Amino acid sequence: MLPLLTLGLVSLICGFTTLCAETAMGATAASKSDSNRNACVEGKYDIREAVCCENHLYPGAGLSCCGGQAFNPEEATCCKVNNGNTTTAVTKGLSEKVSDCCGLKAYNHLNEICCQSTVVVKPAPMAQCCDKQAYDVDKQMCCGLINNKTILTMNSADHRCCGQNQFDTKTTCCCSWMEEDVKIEPIISSCCVTQSAHCGTKAYNKFHELCCQSTVVAKPASNARCCGKQAFNDDTQLCCGRTDNKAILKRNSSDHRCCGQNQFDTKKQRCCGTESLKIQPISSSCVEESGVEKQKPEPQPDCTEPDTNLCGASCYNPSNFRCCMKLQGKSQRCCARGRPADAPSVYNPHTHVCCDGCVSERMPSKDQFHGLPGQHWSWTKVRRPHTEICCDGQRHLRIENTHCGVKAYNIKDPLMKCCAGTLHNLTVGHEEQCCGSILQTAPNVCCSSEDMEVLYSAKTRFGCCGHLYYNTSLWSCCAGKLSPVPQPGQHRSEKIKESKLLSVNNLNEAELCDEMQIGTVESVSRHGITFNSVWRIHGREAFMILLASPHILQTPDYCSTPKLVPGKSYFFDKVNVFTDFNHDSFLQSLHFIISKCRPVTTTS
Repeated sequence: MLPLLTLGLVSLICGFTTLCAETAMGATAASKSDSNRNACVEGKYDIREAVCCENHLYPGAGLSCCGGQAFNPEEATCCKVNNGNTTTAVTKGLSEKVSDCCGLKAYNHLNEICCQSTVVVKPAPMAQCCDKQAYDVDKQMCCGLINNKTILTMNSADHRCCGQNQFDTKTTCCCSWMEEDVKIEPIISSCCVTQSAHCGTKAYNKFHELCCQSTVVAKPASNARCCGKQAFNDDTQLCCGRTDNKAILKRNSSDHRCCGQNQFDTKKQRCCGTESLKIQPISSSCVEESGVEKQKPEPQPDCTEPDTNLCGASCYNPSNFRCCMKLQGKSQRCCARGRPADAPSVYNPHTHVCCDGCVSERMPSKDQFHGLPGQHWSWTKVRRPHTEICCDGQRHLRIENTHCGVKAYNIKDPLMKCCAGTLHNLTVGHEEQCCGSILQTAPNVCCSSEDMEVLYSAKTRFGCCGHLYYNTSLWSCCAGKLSPVPQPGQHRSEKIKESKLLSVNNLNEAELCDEMQIGTVESVSRHGITFNSVWRIHGREAFMILLASPHILQTPDYCSTPKLVPGKSYFFDKVNVFTDFNHDSFLQSLHFIISKCRPVTTTS
């Protein structure tokens, strides 16, 4: 067994972890500050801390505008309708990450469907619209004229619509002289013989059906056409994709066209590329990696003058100037604001300081320290990284604070919580947890996967499958994957199976600071998860021990196991697997755990 990695580990992590908004030499503090500030009638504001909607200022991180109303896209959706004048409305309780708009109302397309601007609960996973209602295409039929349709229970797989009734294609046909005048006749009648055709070996009625790749399909509309083996309405839908991989899309507007398996607005966008198609702004020149309209390289200047060299796109005389793009000597460095128009200055770091692209003489003051070792820049100020942190251009004592986005806070404060870079004040007596950048409060539900965390309004008989919130009457979940519920007569578990990736940031102090492991996933099977390069860590004691590999975490309930990515590292205990949505590396996660679980030792 390897020796324990004790408190020296803490210093190592703190030394490697510089997470606040520091600006390296040559960056532009003024431009950074200005880029985060906008003007509103009520005054200038920081776009990270507020939003201005129709000249009214709304404080709060992560807000966007929906017309004149402010909302958080993490927990609500903005829908717009343009009927000459643009109308907007906010639907609360459904994040824009997983929503679609049905007129001015947002809906979850996993469990609901939009039928003629009306949101309807799906009766089946693959439901379709029948006027303003939804029906199960496997068990039902939608028959009749547009805006006067009827949902019928399908008598058999051989039955088709004939007006508002159904007929058996094996024994009868639907005779029609015009769309409104239809009649069911025996298949041997002269009318049936006249109107029938063959699709492969099967007869079909040309008035009500289509033959798509030797498959008989019902017409969804009189102008229906084939899209692979399906039929689509050319007025309201698009058939997009390659010949062997087509998809039917709901047409967003009459101006939309296909771009691969997606659609684009021809008034605002263009489809670029040949093999790899991408939707880009209409002003784009369609520069593609495939070679379509390749951008010509900028011409390099010909430095023909005596004793001149090339520096970027300019010529210079090394006798009079120094090229700050090239490696400098031991005693010389460059100081620049970062803009191409700004001429960088060369300075001696032993005698001068560069802050915000300006060179000034070293002077003993509160913002400048004698000597080079241990000094870093905090935009226009100099700081000591061992005792101070830099957040949004401000210095804070490291012993009390760590960073959360652009703010500093005391990580030991039980009433402060950092959620994906947004700092929240907690309520005494409430156990509030993070869900993305917002707080999850009861009875809301947070569903999480490798890709995202999404907050939902709680519903009966719903469960999480990764970041999706699914209706258990429609879907079943196993290991982060959704499948339609078993058909009647097949075995179906009454217990709701949930599968979501838990967050280290939401563990209470006892769970976080006790013993846990971290390892890299090698494989996942029905019997367990195999980890390699496994370490046992203890946040309160601040030590790590390397364990023997492979390490297998038993999974008695495979379907409750979250979807994991082989080759990626995860935290785990004896039962659950966790990820860290707040940090980008193992060292950052470890720094968070140890900082939370025990005081950080600093040196001056």
